[in-house]
Amino acid sequence: MAARPGPVPLTADAELTAAFEILGQKWTGIILHTLATRPARYGELSTAIERISTKMLADRLRELVEAGLVTHDQLPPGPATYTLTADGRALLPVMVPALTAPAPPVRPSRPGRW
Repeated sequence: MAARPGPVPLTADAELTAAFEILGQKWTGIILHTLATRPARYGELSTAIERISTKMLADRLRELVEAGLVTHDQLPPGPATYTLTADGRALLPVMVPALTAPAPPVRPSRPGRW
């Protein structure tokens, strides 16, 4: 009688994990979705995304530039602009349904009450 094989070990894909570390950050999806319309200056993004703090916006834009999803271009004369890269645009078809999906219902804080 042949021995039964053991369970297949589970591993997390390193590239997928790295992608979700960036995409799972608060405001990242909104920033990418906003830049899908057109390239924008920092001030335009700050105005368009009303509730984001200036520090949070600067941090997220820096992370998106480092990840290669957004470019930061200084075009003389004038302020720098942020633009989606091809990799950033490639995410849009999977992000838009996630951004427009209805939120799950909020459960009450007391167990057993719904």
